[in-house]
Amino acid sequence: MLQQTWTSRCLMKFYAAVAASPTSWESHKVAERIEQRILNSNPVMEAFGNACTLRNNNSSRFGKFIQLQLNRAQQMTGAAVHTYLLEKTRVACQASSERNFHIFYQICKGASKDERLHWHLPEGAAFSWLPNPDRTLEEDCFEVTREAMLHLGIDTPTQNNIFKVRRKPTSPPSGRGDRRLLA
Repeated sequence: MLQQTWTSRCLMKFYAAVAASPTSWESHKVAERIEQRILNSNPVMEAFGNACTLRNNNSSRFGKFIQLQLNRAQQMTGAAVHTYLLEKTRVACQASSERNFHIFYQICKGASKDERLHWHLPEGAAFSWLPNPDRTLEEDCFEVTREAMLHLGIDTPTQNNIFKVRRKPTSPPSGRGDRRLLA
């Protein structure tokens, strides 16, 4: 677990313990559910927002702000996670010994034969935007990401739409507006 995740977890546990009244078991359970959902979001955010860099195999390419929501009695009732400054350039360009975002490697290494067919991902295909595909990292665990997505309410059909490789059109579409976009 990342140090930042561990720190976030400790702070949430502390705040939940301080904010929940000792007589309110339900408040404590709500705080635990909120904490668990935030923690379940972490593998998803790491898969889509972390990459292997020269200094760190699991380097965060984004910032995360967790806003805990309280009621008038100072009991935790919800939370919002905001991400910012996503390093979008990493998708197109990496240093020679770095890797792209973890999710791309997870999909290529973890997809079943049927999923590869459904997602338009040929077996053994080499992608120019996926350097160092033979390097294996602990962060390549696709099942952890998929399970976390399920816990967050992202069902399998939605996941399949997320993971499907979109093909570049081979010829310009027939609509006038589309031509202008491709020109």
